[in-house]
Amino acid sequence: MTMSCLATDQAESLRKLAGRAKTTEAPEQFQVREGLRVISVTSGKGGVGKTSVVVNLAASLAASGQRVLIVDCNPGIGDICLRLGKDAPFRMGQVLAGDITLRDTVVELGGGVSVLPAGMEMQQYSALSPWERSALLKAMLRLQNDFDCFLIDTGSGMAANLTGFAALAREIMLVVTPEPTSITDAYALIKMLSGRDSSFRFRLLINMCRDNQEGETLFSKLAAITGRFLQVEFDHAGTILHDELLVESVRRRGALCRLFPDAKASAGFKKLAHKINAERPAGAGAMPAASVASSTMWRNHELSS
Repeated sequence: MTMSCLATDQAESLRKLAGRAKTTEAPEQFQVREGLRVISVTSGKGGVGKTSVVVNLAASLAASGQRVLIVDCNPGIGDICLRLGKDAPFRMGQVLAGDITLRDTVVELGGGVSVLPAGMEMQQYSALSPWERSALLKAMLRLQNDFDCFLIDTGSGMAANLTGFAALAREIMLVVTPEPTSITDAYALIKMLSGRDSSFRFRLLINMCRDNQEGETLFSKLAAITGRFLQVEFDHAGTILHDELLVESVRRRGALCRLFPDAKASAGFKKLAHKINAERPAGAGAMPAASVASSTMWRNHELSS
């Protein structure tokens, strides 16, 4: 099959996803229902425990009665599913080819948590047009009535955080460790994202700390630097303590909060979930697709530079 035929088939599949007749129609607004929480969990660099944060925050929110969808946007397939001992039988490419629906890819983990394995390779994302990315977003929002919270695991690094799915989130939870490189990369990421969209709300989660005081000190330092040079909404999500039992939970392919509910890190995740539940969702309502298109153009520039 020629490349032009593949592109035609993909466009037809995305038209069906979006429920629209033409790919040339103007972008529309994406209506996020009242009460749905959409949080993008990201990091400036890898190795900061971001995926563990997503898994355990999801488990803690579900334990409080929330229905949680983890949107796994890491490149490849099924990283979080594999982390939790589940198979992710379908690839996003099968959705784009029209073989399955987006809903077919959702993996039920039990206990109120599901995973949407949305990861694609960078070249697949960059090949999508703004309309095609909008169609994927609209298809994802068709799942919103089934859940109370979307947690988007974006992958690490600047380019990975500009996927179409992350554009749905008005809240960005930035995972940082006490390592100097993590702090430097976190500041660079905040600067870049706030420059692209000033409406983002940033929450700093300090991970792998020796104690709560270390987390408070690190947040104060980064907040002081950010407040001096950037105009962003910025707050402290909390501190997660370093816990050797986390390694054991990974080995046993489960969430720390479920396997070891009394672990010191589990207490931090429970506190974070309680804080999120006590707040009103940020940015609920209609989000113009124009903002998605602009982030798409910015990201294509980033990938080509």
